[in-house]
Amino acid sequence: MKKLPLFLAVSALSLHSSFADWVISQKTTTEGKTQDMVIKVKGDKTRADIGDQMSAITDASSGEITMFMHSQKMMMKMNADSMKGLMSLAGQLLEKAAPAAKPEATGQMEKVGDYETEIYTWKSKLGTGKFWIAKDFPGYKEINAAQDKLTKAMGNPATAFAPQSGDFPGMAVKSEMTLMGKVIISELVSAKNEPVADSTFIAPEGYKEMKIPSLPGK
Repeated sequence: MKKLPLFLAVSALSLHSSFADWVISQKTTTEGKTQDMVIKVKGDKTRADIGDQMSAITDASSGEITMFMHSQKMMMKMNADSMKGLMSLAGQLLEKAAPAAKPEATGQMEKVGDYETEIYTWKSKLGTGKFWIAKDFPGYKEINAAQDKLTKAMGNPATAFAPQSGDFPGMAVKSEMTLMGKVIISELVSAKNEPVADSTFIAPEGYKEMKIPSLPGK
C-alpha cells in the first residue's frame, strides 16, 4: 500500500494532455493544505508545476515521465514499461475495491466563478465525489478526450474506480472527492488556449537522477 500515494500523484500529473497548446491553472486542497498547480500543454507533451516544490514533464507519445524535486535537485525518470508496471501494481491493489461507476446529474445548478455549472455526484465503495460541470466551457471536448486517451494508453487503473473526463458533458471547474478517507478539493483558476514554448519541456540542468524503487517481482 505504500506505493499507492505515488500512483495517485503520478496519475494526477499525467491526466492532462491536449491536441492544442493550453495553459491551465488550478488549486488543490488536500487535508487542509492548498497547493497551486500550473499545467502547460503542447501536443503530446505536458509540464505540471506544483508550486515551487515539484514538476513533471510527460510525453504521451512515448509514455515517459520525468519528475523533478526542486529543493533536493533530484529527478526521477519513468519510461512506458515502468509506468505500466506501476499502474499494474496499483490495479492489483484496487481491483476489488470498487466496480466502475458513472457520475449522475443532480439537476442542481450553481455558478462557479464565471461559469454556470450543473452538479454531478458519484460514489463507489472506494469513495465519493461531487463535480461542478460547465457545459459551455470552450474546448472542453478536446481537453476531455485527450485526458482519457492518455489515461487509457498508460493502462491507468483509475478508469476502474473513478469518473473519467469523458463521462461529463462539460468541464469540471470544481470537484470534491473523498478517496480512502482523504478529502481532495480541486478548483480551476483559468484555462487558456495560448502558445507554449518548446523550451518549457527541457529538463533543468544540475539535477541528480534518483533510481526508481524496485517493484515486486522485478
